[in-house]
Amino acid sequence: MARRLRVRDRVTSWFRNPSIMRAFFGYAVVWAIAATTATVLGISVLMELYYAHTEEQRAEHVEVNAGPYIYDAASGELVPATPVYLNDTYDQVVFVSFAAAQENYSASAMVGDGWNYDSQVVDATMELLRNDPVYRIRDWGGNYTEQDYIEADGRPYDPEISIAVDDLPAYDECERAERAQVANVLDDTELGEGVMTSNVAYYVFLEESAYMGPVDWALRLAAAFVVPIAAYGGGAVLLFRRFYRRYISGPLAELASSANRIARQDLDFEIAPVRGRELGRLSEVLERMRASLLDAQRELWRTAEERRRLNAAFAHDLRTPITVLRGAVEMARMRLRREGLDARGAACSEDGECSGIAGPRDVDASAGVDAAKRASALLDTLAAQVDRLEAYAVSMSRVGRVEDRVPHRSAYQSGYIAELLEEYARAYADSRTADVVLSFQACCEAAELVYLDLQMVEEVFGNVLANAFGHAREQVAVALSMQPAGGVLADALDVSGSGGHRQDVVERGRMPMLVLTVSDDGPGFSREALERGCDPYYGERKSAEHFGLGLHIARTLARRHGGDISLENREEGGARVVASFAVVQDSSESPA
Repeated sequence: MARRLRVRDRVTSWFRNPSIMRAFFGYAVVWAIAATTATVLGISVLMELYYAHTEEQRAEHVEVNAGPYIYDAASGELVPATPVYLNDTYDQVVFVSFAAAQENYSASAMVGDGWNYDSQVVDATMELLRNDPVYRIRDWGGNYTEQDYIEADGRPYDPEISIAVDDLPAYDECERAERAQVANVLDDTELGEGVMTSNVAYYVFLEESAYMGPVDWALRLAAAFVVPIAAYGGGAVLLFRRFYRRYISGPLAELASSANRIARQDLDFEIAPVRGRELGRLSEVLERMRASLLDAQRELWRTAEERRRLNAAFAHDLRTPITVLRGAVEMARMRLRREGLDARGAACSEDGECSGIAGPRDVDASAGVDAAKRASALLDTLAAQVDRLEAYAVSMSRVGRVEDRVPHRSAYQSGYIAELLEEYARAYADSRTADVVLSFQACCEAAELVYLDLQMVEEVFGNVLANAFGHAREQVAVALSMQPAGGVLADALDVSGSGGHRQDVVERGRMPMLVLTVSDDGPGFSREALERGCDPYYGERKSAEHFGLGLHIARTLARRHGGDISLENREEGGARVVASFAVVQDSSESPA
């Protein structure tokens, strides 16, 4: 019983999910049987209609006795005759006509019992042949041997050629002379009076094509060509089109749709098995790939969430000791000031003369001043390290939130934006201790209206500006411009540091853009930095102030604002960073 069930399950599976080859073979068998059946039925129906219609056409003409006939030159009439074969090969024959029989045939009619049952049959006459052109007369043959026929090249006797009624007398006279003279065989016999003999005879028939009309031809042509072409050709189109849709185009469309969803990283679905064993296996492989990618995506999401939580927790936990350290440093400074030992000049002047120090000896006073200086320097170092740790904590916490920020745009005049960014840049330059000159150039119409998230733009500008001042030797140049719709950001395209988003830059270049270009005269970007300069935690200069997050945050915010960040080296030396921002009101922002 179990074996029968297994066999049944295999047979069911074979029919439900066959291979493409077996499915095609099955469709071909069904097509052949159905087309053949339809062809036979169609031809049968059309031929029945043809026969019925031709019967009606044939009924308009009398049924003529086929013959044989001999031609009586004296009366100029066809006379019914009887063939008398003189040998076993039937090539020697005498045609005999009896006058009495002729009178009987002329006086009465015969009734046919074939397919034209109950139709009247009459003897052919020259008058009948002349009046009704549908009748044909041909040579009965005989009295020519095969060799004679070959030697004569089918002349003058040709059984396939109809003889015109008016040409019959001349034809008969010629043929009687050309053929074997077998009529003399019966000369000595007593056959009675009125007997006529001849070595040439004729038969008469009704030419079917002569009375066929357009309907008859249409029925025959339809039976011969239309029905087979429609049955086999139409059946092939219908069945194999269904086969193609069911086993090829349909499954491929489903697989292509699934592949497109996977390409869009839309993995929250399931790929059902498709028809066809081969494509079914492909769908199973694609489903395993989708499931693996989904697992990997979820793992990456969990890793990113854990990183964000870790960053947030790290930043949160780090703020407490930073606050304690900052408070301790401030308390120490206050204590130094209160004791008159402020290292910034309260106890000693710049030339080394000290005042306000209690003690009996100048040596002790000098030692106290040195100690105060060392203590003040140590406090400055601690304060700098506290600032560094606080900046690092802030950066770590911002990395966890910046990717989810959505720009909130407001309308501004481009002139106001230029003034604001220039003021911001000069204030930042004044706060730097390095002797770096800042130049700012705005190339846009002051009254032009733009839609920006100003806080985002300032944050991006601040990070890019800090990177430039951190590497510049003597000069930092800032250029602000507007890129009109339909243009291309030239500075952003021919670079190596766009982070693999060249196509994104091209797409964004088709909308109005605010472009910030920050250049410096420093050493420029290395080849690796052009590729990875915007990656998080990447940095070539391992310093206390550089964490490798500034350009990463700037690029993320710029992309959230519909723009991008690109890195390049100037031909004259130094680096250039180009930041772009979409300034349309309803821009479609790019994901981080």
